Amino acid sequence: MLNFSRGEENEKTIGLLTILVIVGVGFIYFLKNDLVNGVTFSSSIETPKMAKEQVKVNGKIKSQTVLLKNLETDEILLEKNSDKKVAIASLTKLMTVYVLLNSGKELNETVTISQKTLDELVKEGASLSGFLAGDTLTIKDIAYGIVLPSGGDASITAANYVSGSEDKFVDLMNQTAKKMGMTQTHFKNATGLDERNHYSTAEDLMSFMDMALKDATFSEILTTTRYQTEEKAYAPEGYYIESTMLKDTPDLSLQNGKIIGGKTGYTEKAGQCLISLAEVNGSRYLLITTGADGGPMTEQFNVSDARQIYQSI
Repeated sequence: MLNFSRGEENEKTIGLLTILVIVGVGFIYFLKNDLVNGVTFSSSIETPKMAKEQVKVNGKIKSQTVLLKNLETDEILLEKNSDKKVAIASLTKLMTVYVLLNSGKELNETVTISQKTLDELVKEGASLSGFLAGDTLTIKDIAYGIVLPSGGDASITAANYVSGSEDKFVDLMNQTAKKMGMTQTHFKNATGLDERNHYSTAEDLMSFMDMALKDATFSEILTTTRYQTEEKAYAPEGYYIESTMLKDTPDLSLQNGKIIGGKTGYTEKAGQCLISLAEVNGSRYLLITTGADGGPMTEQFNVSDARQIYQSI
C-alpha cells in the first residue's frame, strides 16, 4: 500500500484540477464554435447535385450558414447549414421594415423618435439611425433608417407607430412570417437584439426575401446604399445615412459584377450576418449568410464572404 505525504496529495489535487480546467475550456470552445442553440454545424459548403450551375468556392468561408440563389433561374447554388435555427441579429429589421411598408401607412406620414427610445437602446448597445429625438421624420425616412444604418431607434419608432407597442408589432411580424410559410422562424423583438426564442433559418429568410423583393419600395430600399432626407428642423441640410455594408470600403464592385444592396447584422450570439443582392455576369443573385466570426470592430467577414462567394460564380 502506497502512502503519500500531505504535500504530494496537494500536488495531485492541483494537477487534477488543472486537467479539469483545460478540458472545460476546450469544451466551452467547442460549444462556441460548433454549436448554436444546441445545433451542430457542418463545416462544408456544397452545391446541390441537381444544380445546373456549379459553383466552387475557393478558400475558407467564415460564415456558419450559407444559402445562394440565382434569382433568374430560381436555382439554389450553394448551401451550408441552411436549415439550422440561428440567431439572425439585425436581419430581423428586414421583416420590421416589410411589416411597416405593408401596414397601410403612407410614406409621407410623419413621426418623431422619442428620447426615451434612444436612451433605452443606448443602454442595450443597439445601433442607431443618427436621427435626433423630437425631429419630424417621414415613414420613408424611418424605413431607410431601419435598413441602411440599421437603426434600432427607427425600428422601435415604426413598431410603436404601427401597433402602439413593440410587443403588438412583433405579433404582426410573427403573423406575417406564418403567412409566408416561415415555419422555422420566431421573433421576440423588432430590432434583432439577442433574446431567447428569437431565431430563423437561411431557408426561411430566403422564402421571406423571395416574397419581400416583389414589393417595389422594399426592393428599392434594399438596393440603396446612401440616402439623404429633406431638410429638417434639427438638421437644416437633412440627414445623410448610408448602408452598414460600406463600413470597410465604399466600393462594392466585384471582379465579375457588383453587390447592389443588402442588410448586415451583428450580435455576439448571431455573429456577423448578411443578406445581399448582386449582379454577376448579367444575372441577379441573392445570398444569405449568418454566424461569421468577428465583431463590430473587426473586418466585415460577412461582406468578405459575400465577395468570395459571388466571385466564385
